[in-house]
Amino acid sequence: MDEMSKTKHLSLTLSTLALTVASPALADITADELWSIWQEQATQFGYAINAEATSTGDGLTLRNITNSFPVEEMTLTGTIDEITMTNQPDGSVAITVSDGMTYEITGLEGGDAPDAIVLRFGMTGFTGTASGDARNLTLTTGFDQIALNDVSFEGIDPAEVPEMDYTLTLDGYSTTARYDFNDPAMMGLASTASLDGFTLSLDMTEPGGRSGGQAPQPAPVEPAPGKQVTEDPAPTPTPGGGGDAGELHLDIDLANLEAMAEGTLPRGVDWMTMESLPEGTSIDGEMTYSSANAAFMFQDGRETIDVSAANAGGSIGFGFSNDAISYAIAASGVSMNVAASDLPFPVAATAESTGISIEMPLSAQDQPSPFGASITYRGVSVDDSLWSMVDPGRAVPRSPATVVVDLSGTVQLFTDLMTADAMEMTAPPGELRSMTLNELEVSFGGAELTGTGDVNFASGQMMPIPVGSVDLNLTGANGLIQSLTEGGLLPPDQAGMARGMLGMFAVPGASADSFTSTIDFGADGSITANGVPLQ
Repeated sequence: MDEMSKTKHLSLTLSTLALTVASPALADITADELWSIWQEQATQFGYAINAEATSTGDGLTLRNITNSFPVEEMTLTGTIDEITMTNQPDGSVAITVSDGMTYEITGLEGGDAPDAIVLRFGMTGFTGTASGDARNLTLTTGFDQIALNDVSFEGIDPAEVPEMDYTLTLDGYSTTARYDFNDPAMMGLASTASLDGFTLSLDMTEPGGRSGGQAPQPAPVEPAPGKQVTEDPAPTPTPGGGGDAGELHLDIDLANLEAMAEGTLPRGVDWMTMESLPEGTSIDGEMTYSSANAAFMFQDGRETIDVSAANAGGSIGFGFSNDAISYAIAASGVSMNVAASDLPFPVAATAESTGISIEMPLSAQDQPSPFGASITYRGVSVDDSLWSMVDPGRAVPRSPATVVVDLSGTVQLFTDLMTADAMEMTAPPGELRSMTLNELEVSFGGAELTGTGDVNFASGQMMPIPVGSVDLNLTGANGLIQSLTEGGLLPPDQAGMARGMLGMFAVPGASADSFTSTIDFGADGSITANGVPLQ
C-alpha cells in the first residue's frame, strides 16, 4: 500500500464524522449524532472503530480512537489520540483533532517480513465543521500540512531493516462533503476537495549496504548478522551506481490537485464482503492537477535503471455503476527519460498531450448500450540518439508524430458482466450493433492519415459483418516513401509496390501528394475501396 492510500484512509475516517445540509440554520446536528453516524458508516464500509467517548456538557471528547481497515491479507490500523466535537450556537459542530496520528500495518506476508510497519504522522492547522442534521449533513475540513515523521519496523532484526531517508508531505488540504440520508435504502453524496501539493521523496539502501552518491566505488560490504556475502574480486561499476548493495531512489511531486465526486450508495450493505456492486450504486468523479514530476532509480550490483517523467498538468476521471464503467486519463506537456545498464544509451521522449479513455456497459439491457474508447498521443518526439540508430542521414523528417483513434458505438449485452463466470460461458456475452470512427489521425515523417466512418452490425451473426463506410484522407505519402527509400529504410521494390497500391485503392486529392479513399462494407461481406474490391 502506498502512502497516499494511508492518507486517504485518514480522510475517509474523518469524513464519516458527519455530512451536510444546504441550509444549516433550519436544523441542528449534535456531537452525539455525529459520533453515532460515524460508527454506523464505519461499520458499513468495513472499519472497526473503538474510542473512549466522554460527554463534556457541550459536546463529546473521543480519546484513543482506533480504526482498523482490512486490505487483502493485511490490516491497517489508525490511531488518533483525541478528537473533540463541540456543539455551536448556530446548530453546527466544531471538530478539532490532535496534531499526531499513527498507522500500523500488520499481516505482511513473507518469512522475512516484519510483524508490523508503524508510520507516525504529524498534522498542523486542522479545522473541521459539521452542519445540517441527521438526514442532510455537511462536513467541511482542512489542514495546513500532514507530514510523515517516523517509520519503524517491529518484530525484525534491526540489521535487516533498510537504511532510509524519506519525506512525505501533504500541504494545504480542504474538502467539503455533503451526504443525503433521506432515503432509508440509499445514501447520496457530493464532495469537492483541493490539495496544494503532495511530495514524496525516498532513498533506500538494502540492509548492510552503503549510503552515498550516485556513483559509489567498489568497496567491501559488511554482512548482516547470520548472512554470508560472496566477494567479487573485480567488480565493475556502472554509470549511476555499481556497488553490490541495492539502492532505490524515488521522488514524486504533484501540485494543485482538485477533485470532485458524486453519486449514490446503498445503505445497510457490508461493502467489504461484496463480490459485485449492490443495486443502485453510482459514482462519478474527476481529479485534476497542474503538474506532476516523478523520478525512480534502482541499482542492484551492476544492474541499474533510471526513469524520470513529468507533465504540465492532467486529469483522471472515472465512473461506475451497475450498468456501466468508465475511465479516462489525460496529460499535457509530457516528457520521459529512461536510462538503464541494459540500454546502449539513454532514451528521451516528449509529447504535447496524451490520453486514454474507455466506456463500456456491464449489465444486460433490452436495448443496445453505448460504449467508447480512445487513445491519443499528439506531438510525440524522441531523442536524436534513437533517430540516429535508424536514420543517421536524417532523410526522414523528424517532425513530431501523432496517433489519435476515437471510437464509439453500441453493444447488446445478454449477460451481466459483473456476475458472469467466464469459464461457464458457452456463447459471447453480447453483440456489436454499431461502431463510429469519430476521429482517426496518424502523422509521421511528413505524412498524415485522417478518417471518419460509421458501420452497423446485424443481430444473430456468428461473425459480425460491418455494413457502412469509412472515408480516409492521406497527404504526404509519396514524400514519406521517398524519404524512407533515401534513408535505406525501404527497399526500392517495396517503395514501388506502395506507390502502386496508392494508385489502385486511392484517388488523387485536391492538392499535391494527397489522396482520398472511401472504404465500403457490404451486407454480403464485400469490402471495396473506391469501387475496387479488397475482399
